[in-house]
Formats: sequence, C-alpha cells, structure tokens
Amino acid sequence: MSLFGGGAKPATPGLFSNLGSSSATGTAATGGGLFGSSTTTTTQPPAGGAPFGGLGGNTTATAQPQASGGLFGGLGGGSTATATQPQANSALFGGLGGNATTQVTSGFGASTAATQAGGLRSLFGSTTQSHTAPPLLGTQQSALGAAQPQAQTQGLFGQSLQQNLAGSIQQQQQSQGASLGLNASQSAQQRTSYFDSILERNRKRKLGDRPDEDLPQLHLGLGDMRQRMKAFAPTRADAAVDAKAHYLLASSGVDPGKAVRDLNALNRTMGRVEPPARYEAPDTDVEGYLSNLQTQTTLSMIQDGLDRSVKDFDAFLADNVALEWEAQRKRIYQHFGIKYRGDSPAASRPGASTAEHGGFGVSRRSKAAGLAGSRANGSPAASAFGKTNHQKSVIGVSGQPGTTSKSVFSDIEKRMETSGLTPVDPNDRLNRESEARLSAKVQDLNLARIQKQCYPVLHEFASTAAESGEDHSSSIASAYRALIEIVGESSEIKQHADPSAVRERQFGAAYLSEAPTSREQINIRKRILEGSTRYLEKQYYEMIEGYIAKSPRDANVGGIPNVINKVKAYVRLRNLRKDLAPDNTDLQTIDEMPVWALIYYLLRSGKLVEARTYVESNATAFAAIDRSFLAYISAYTQRDGDKRLDPVLQTRIQNEYVQRARIAPENSIDPYRMACYKIVGRCDIRNRTFHNIQMELEDHLWLQLVLAREVNQADELASEVFNLASVQEVFKDYGTRYSIEKSNDNWGLYFFMQILAGLFEEAIAFLYLHAYPDAVHFAIALDYYGLLRVTDPQREDNDLLSYTTRNQPQIKFGHMVGHYTRDFRAANPSAAVDYLALICLNQDLPGQMGIRQVILCHEALRELVLESREFALLLGDIRGDGQRIKGVIEERMRLIGIKEKDDFMRNITIQAASVADDNGRTTDAVLLYHLAQEYDNVMTVINRALSEAVSVPIGQEQMRLQPLKPRSAPTSQNQQVNSLSLTSVDDPVVLAQNMMSLYSQTGMYREQIKETNWADCEALLKMSEARYYVEQGKYSEALDVIQQLQLLPIKANGNASLIRSYATKFSSLSPALASTIPNILTWAIGCTSSQLASMGGVYGGNDGTRQLFVEQLRQDTMDLTTYTSQLRYRFPPSVHEMLARAQSQ
Repeated sequence: MSLFGGGAKPATPGLFSNLGSSSATGTAATGGGLFGSSTTTTTQPPAGGAPFGGLGGNTTATAQPQASGGLFGGLGGGSTATATQPQANSALFGGLGGNATTQVTSGFGASTAATQAGGLRSLFGSTTQSHTAPPLLGTQQSALGAAQPQAQTQGLFGQSLQQNLAGSIQQQQQSQGASLGLNASQSAQQRTSYFDSILERNRKRKLGDRPDEDLPQLHLGLGDMRQRMKAFAPTRADAAVDAKAHYLLASSGVDPGKAVRDLNALNRTMGRVEPPARYEAPDTDVEGYLSNLQTQTTLSMIQDGLDRSVKDFDAFLADNVALEWEAQRKRIYQHFGIKYRGDSPAASRPGASTAEHGGFGVSRRSKAAGLAGSRANGSPAASAFGKTNHQKSVIGVSGQPGTTSKSVFSDIEKRMETSGLTPVDPNDRLNRESEARLSAKVQDLNLARIQKQCYPVLHEFASTAAESGEDHSSSIASAYRALIEIVGESSEIKQHADPSAVRERQFGAAYLSEAPTSREQINIRKRILEGSTRYLEKQYYEMIEGYIAKSPRDANVGGIPNVINKVKAYVRLRNLRKDLAPDNTDLQTIDEMPVWALIYYLLRSGKLVEARTYVESNATAFAAIDRSFLAYISAYTQRDGDKRLDPVLQTRIQNEYVQRARIAPENSIDPYRMACYKIVGRCDIRNRTFHNIQMELEDHLWLQLVLAREVNQADELASEVFNLASVQEVFKDYGTRYSIEKSNDNWGLYFFMQILAGLFEEAIAFLYLHAYPDAVHFAIALDYYGLLRVTDPQREDNDLLSYTTRNQPQIKFGHMVGHYTRDFRAANPSAAVDYLALICLNQDLPGQMGIRQVILCHEALRELVLESREFALLLGDIRGDGQRIKGVIEERMRLIGIKEKDDFMRNITIQAASVADDNGRTTDAVLLYHLAQEYDNVMTVINRALSEAVSVPIGQEQMRLQPLKPRSAPTSQNQQVNSLSLTSVDDPVVLAQNMMSLYSQTGMYREQIKETNWADCEALLKMSEARYYVEQGKYSEALDVIQQLQLLPIKANGNASLIRSYATKFSSLSPALASTIPNILTWAIGCTSSQLASMGGVYGGNDGTRQLFVEQLRQDTMDLTTYTSQLRYRFPPSVHEMLARAQSQ
C-alpha cells in the first residue's frame, strides 16, 4: 500500500508508486491512504520517462469516485478544470497574459473564472505557433491524481498531448470523504462544461483552426508547477531519524540538545589567536642601512625611469601613430580624387591648415603653422596656403617610369572602355620627343607673356604637330591652321601696339557671353564660319596648285601664272582627264573653256574678286549665256563682305534656280551653273549638295559653311535659317552616319570637323581620348585667346567634359593641365611650373570664377613644390651675402595672379616651410623660412636640429641632415659660385655656424631674431664643442666648456645655495636646452670619473696638489648628485647608474 493510497499496480508499493507508471490498463482498487484512494486508468504512454514525465504527458485518465474515505479524501475530488487558451506569440511566461479562460470548481464549492489577456507564450503555457521546441523531459503519466485536461498546447516538459479527439486528456479524481459544500449541481455543471469543451475542440479541428497536433503541449501554470515541485521535495519531517542514538546518549547521561547549545556557544566565543610578537633588537648598523636605502632608491629610480619611458612611448604613439584616422582617410580620399562624405566641421574651417597635422595626425614640430594660418586669413587665395578647398589633387600622382598613364576623368575612362581604346604610352620615344618640343614652346609662350609681347602660339604648335611622324599629325596641324584663320593670328607681329595684333584673351568676353543674341556672340559665330570657310578655300587652292605642278605640260598654264590662269589650267587638266563632269553632260563654254566650271572653282578656292573680274571681262559672252549673273556675282562680292544679296536680287535668283531645276530636261543644264546659283543665291537651302559634280568630304563641309549665315533671325525667313548651330548638327550627323566618330583610324578627321564647326570643348574631349598631349596643348591655345569655356573648380564631378545650366559645354582645364605634368614634372619641374601657370589664364573670368581659377593655380604650384622638393630651383636660393636668388615661380609671379612679393611668400613659401619642418627636412625648412624672411623660425629649426645632434650618445654615428637638391638651372655662373651652398650641408653644426655668421653680419636679420633663440644656439654650439672634446678624450677641456655653459654646478664647492640656483634655473630653460641636460650631465660625470681614474700614475705634481685635485673632482661629483636630486625632472636610468658608480668609487 502506498502512502497515497492504492495505485494502478498494487503489487508495486512505495511512496510514489504511481509516478511514471506505464501500465496499459488499471483497475480500481480500494485502499485507505492518507489522502484517500485513487483509481487511474491509463492508455499506453509514449516511450520514455522522466522524473516529471507525467507532467504534460500524452495521457488519458478517467477517475471514478471510490467508496473509500481518507482524511482529505474529498478535497479536490470530483473537480473538472477546463482551460481554453488562444495562443498567438511565444515568450518565456506567455501564459501570463495569454487569452486564457479557466473555470475551476474548487473543493469548497466556489467556481472561479480567470481570463488572462495577451498573446505571449509561456514556458509552461500554450501557443498557436506551429514551430515549437521539443520537450525537455519526455512524457509520462502524472504522479498525482490531479485533473489535467489540456488543450493543444506546447510546454517545456511535454510532447503533443492531443493528436486526435480520442486522445484528449481527461483526468478526474474523486475521493469519497468529508466534502466541503460539494453538491450534485456543481458536478453536473462541470460535466456539461467538460463535454462542451470537447465539442468545441472537435469543431476547431474540423475547421483547421487547431495548431499542429504533433507539437508537445502543457497547460500547467507556473504556480502549479511550483506547488508540484514543493510536493516532491523532501522535508525535515520526512527525513528518517534514528531514534536509537538519542536513547543511547540519554542512557549514558548525555543531553544531546544541551551539548549542541554548548558547542554553538563555544564557536561564537572562540576566535583566531595571534602569536605574541617576537622581540627584535634594534639595528644599529647605520652604514648598512644607508647602503640598503641607496640601493632601494636606485632601484626605485630605475623602475620609475622605465615606467616613464613606457609612458613617453605610449604618448609618442598617441601623438604620431594612433592617428585621427578619419582625418587621415579624408586626406587620402582628397589626394586620389575620391569624394568623402563624412566631412567634419573641423575640416571646413577657413583657417584650418594641413600643416597643423603634419604628415600623419598631430605633429609637435610645426612652429609656424599658426603664423601661416593667420596670414592667410582674409586673402582670396587663402585656400592655397591652408587646407585646400578642392576635394582632390590638382596635379595628381606623379607617373612611375615604365607605366602607362591612366585617365583620371571618369567620362574619358568610360568612353575608352566602350570604344576599346588604349591609353597613350608616355614612354614612347615619339611621344617624349613631341612633349619636349611642345614644352619648349610653352616656356617661350610664358617668356613672351612676361615681356608683354605677342606670341604666335598656334603657328608654333602647328609646326610642332607637323614635325611629328604620327598618322594623325596632319589632321592636328590642319586643325591648328583652321584655328589660325578663325583667330587671325600672324606670326610676324610681336608688339601689342600693332592694330593687327591678336592679344591674349581677346575673344574671351564675346565667346563666354551668356546672351546668344548679343552682338558679341553673333560676331564670334560669324568669325568661326568665315575662318573655317576661308581655311577650306585656301586648302583647296593649294591642292589646285599641287595638281597643276604634277602635270605642267598638260595643264599648259601659259602667260602670267595668276589665279585665273591657274584655275583655267586646273579645269583644262580635269576636262582632259574626263573627271570634270559625267558623260553626256552639257557644259557651256567660252573659248573652249567650261565657263561655269571655272567660276565654280574660283568660288570654291575663295577667289571671289577674280570670279567677278572674269565675268566682267567676258560680259558680252555672259550676256548671251546669262545676262543676270553679272549683277548677282557683283552684289555677292561687294555687299559689306557678308555675301548677301538684296531682297530683289535674292528673289529673282531663287525663281530662276527653281524654274531651271523644274523645266530643263535632264543633263541639259550645266551642273556647275546650278552650283554657282546655289552658292551665290543660297537657293534650295534644304538640299545642300551638288548634282553631277564630284565632291569630296571637304567639299561637303565647305558647302555647309558657305551656305550658313549668322544674322538676326527676325530679319530672315524661318525656312532660310541655316546658321552655325545648324552646321554643328550637320557635322555631328556626318560623324555618326559615316562612323567617323567611332573610327580608330579617321578620328583626326572628325576632330578637324569639330574645330571647323566651332565645337571647341567637345573637340578637346574627343581628342583627349586618342592623344591627350595634343588635346592639352590645343586647349592651351584655345584658352590663350579666350575660345574655351572652363569648368568651375568647385564642381564636384570628375568629368573632363560637362555642361552648364544653359547646356553649354565646358572643359576641366585646370585639372587637365595639372594631370598632364605628371609625365615629366619629376625630371623637369621648371617646365611643370610653366604649364601650371597657364591655369591663371582664366583669372579674368567674372565674379568668383576668376578667383577660384587663381586659387586652383596656387594649389597646383603648392603641390608641385611639396612633391618635387626642388625648393632652391622653384622658390629660390641664397647667396653668400644672404641675398635671394629668384626661383622659377617667383620669376613668373605676374603670370600666376600675384602682384606683391609678400603675397607670394604667404601663399607658397611659408606653407612649404611648415610642411618641410613637419617632415623633419631641416635644410629645406631653413632655406624656406629664410626666403620667407622668418629668421627667428630659422633659428628655432636650427636649435632643434642641434639639440637632436647633441643628444646622440657618445660612440654612435653623428646625426646627418638631408641636404637640399641642387639648382639644376642656375641663372648665372656668378650666382652659382656665390651661393650659400645649403645644397651640400649635412652637418647641423656647420649649418648653424653658416646661418649665424650670415645673420651676425646684417643687423636687419639680427633684429628679427629673439635673444633667447640666439643664446640657445650659441650654447648648443658650445655643447657640440664639448662633445667633440669628450670623444677625443680631452676631459679637462670638456669640463671647462661645460662650466662655461653655466648649466651644471661644476666648481660649486658644495655651496648649497649655488646648487639650488642651478636647479631652479633648469625650469626656465628652453626645450632645446633642457633636453640636452642629461647628456652633458653624463659627459661631466664621465669626465670626472675618467680624471679620477687617471690620477694613479699619470699626474706629475706633488701629492698635496694631487690630493686637492682629487678632492675637487669628488666634490664636483657630489655637487652633481645633489643637483640631480633637487630636480623634478626624471633623468634616464643611465644617469643615475653613472652617479651611483661615481659615488661608489
């Protein structure tokens, strides 16, 4: 019999006999347990068991009321709990707040209904989610007889409790006993609710509203589980107590309770007993104590020195290695032209300077950054001095030898990838020779600009292009000659005062005008049309002369070789060769000369006056052929040079042209007559071609240009409007239709067509794809005369060709020129200066546009100076008497928008000096600060270098400076001889001596130097002298020099106040001197120790004098020790070790 009554298996008695029972069936048994008897009928549970397997197990239990009574037999019997928990989400205690309604009829006759709102899932509750965790403790039948009707729930301790309707849990325990107010109506109500719940679950199962039946479920709450756990836990009352021990102790006269109380009281009163302190006799060994104290002090100082070294190293890393990575990454992005979005507020400060941060992060070196930044404030070109306003480098990264230059413009790179083009190899011999010739022309151009003279830049560039042996050189030369005709440049005119001279930026205002109908814009478009037409006519006349020269006998010029006779010979020669017109074509002749062909070719070669003269000389013959043409040709060649007919003649010639074209039979009209009518009268403007006349591409281009006319559109019919914009569209159509634009062989021809049509910006961008050196120089020529629209430097995109808000093309001129210098600026920085100075050609642009171009030029020059380090060549050098030797940039000050010398120093030299100082290039910084007239900063840099040189330990190699790069192009031999030769100085001592000698000779220099810097330099030079004596073993001379410095208490003879005054003086020393104190202290101690060691047999004096000398040296050592102990400065451990060693001696 079990403690809880009869179980399903009476043969297995025990305390928890029903726990984990897995019998298939159970019969009712009657027993009198403590809580009554229970009868449990079970189905076969799933395999497996656990200590709590019955909790949430897959069981079906039906409990019948038993006719047995117990103490609490009726308590909890006959109760039915129905729980319905709609489930939504999952949580640890989802049952707390779930929409669950539980109706429980307690053993006291009260019915309780609890509704918990919420959608969370409990650890022990239920959920509607189909994805659940597996049960933790398997499934077993409940150990207790509690009723556990469960919905389809899932818990931590069970598997699926319901797979179908027949498997729903029903467990009722009814025990007969003393029932507390339980009645039959309540039982019936519970029974009805139970069957209602079964019906509702069956309905949901059919409608598909039930969750997955395979999921384990449990409906016990947290409180229920806690009560079940407490019921299973053993208690003190349940613990088995062996009563025999009590009886045994009691029979022996021992009271266990009293003994326990006495032991507890003993534990509270007893504690740890400390042994008495042992008496130690006082230590009277004073010398041992002092020796031990000295040893401990020395070790402590050594440890403090090591700790200080670690802290100094960490501080050094924090200042120089642990960088402001965001700022450094931003500078890298800017250098490579990558836009960085995370602009910090500090980066946008107007006075922020890159010199404040050195090469990597924060720098302690820069002394003139604040001065430089203050000078830059308020200047239009302030960005050229401090942090640049541009988001990428102007000149780009210098090209590596043997590598191919890659385009830095995004639009050019995309077009090259699309067209399959390869970049031009700058290392090609022909390219290098062409670049050298063009560079010489650019230098001559700037020299002429400095001298205020005219320079025929187009003629010079055209001759250079013609000398090149490349396939496209002829097209480039032709484009230059066409531009010469447009501009009107003359190679003979040198002075600006000449009325025919074409001046620098002469057409800038007209070409860049924003009003398309303004007189200036119309005039510039007329100039383009007339110049292009004139070039094609001259080119054709040259072809005529060449054609005749090849066959002079057949041509039979005869007589005076004037224009008319040459053209007659040309017509005669072509007629002889049967290529003048197609067969069966009727050509009208005068004296066996095709008259209309002669007039046509005179017009084609631009000989209008000769054409009119020929018609007038043959007026009688023309009267029989066409009596009106004389009036037409006369008006065409005489009306103000615009080749327009008056309205009456215009109407008449068009009517005649239309009538002949319609009425005349085929091949009955001379095609050259119709061509002459079309040219003179602009007839049938929509059909811009000739019939039955052999035409080349140049002939088609010439016809479009000669028919185009720039007039006020209000004065002309809409059907007759054909202007420069129309010509540009036709030329673009030619390039697209005949694939000239995409051809890798005829791209020079398409570039030539774009120049003829005035598409200058688009022509430069197209030429840059195939030959960027020629594109750069053509852009320079256009910009020199003001025929190029340039991009605003602050534009964010990286396209070479872009468009304004008015859809006008523009070129990124400054960056294009700057990036071109990367091919040669490392070898020839002076040539790079000439190219970069051309950026300031656009300084005459209105508003802020011109100022930004000047700023861009200054930024490019600054980058060139810092990259090349050719300071002596670019910024100037110093003569032996301290006077300046002008550098290449200073000689071109007028060309780069700087009118005063001080502005030049502020914008370039001081910035370069600060950066050189930050990077530790002492000779560069000294030269640049001297050129900038910052003489006090010169002494500061020299003192820092001397301090570092003195701080080098004895026996190590002396510090050497990196000398300046020599001037590769001295202006004269006298300047080279009288130079201060900073290019060969690598010893900081020699550098200091040279500069002090220079400054001491001139009062102007000396007045600008602070006395402290001057005195520090003198003291550091004496220290270098003392170091020399120490290295040579001349210890007495070294001590004398150290004593003259008045920095250490040598020969103080133990005077405490004097030693204290030296210690107090240490705090007022400059950093350059204070950092050398440990070194000269080491030298002084070493000299005294060495002299003491040499007193053994070398000294030749008497013993008294020797003893006095020894005492003096020992006293000096003691004074130095006392001086060291009074300083708060932490000396290196080597100094303390040397002091301790000297005292022990």
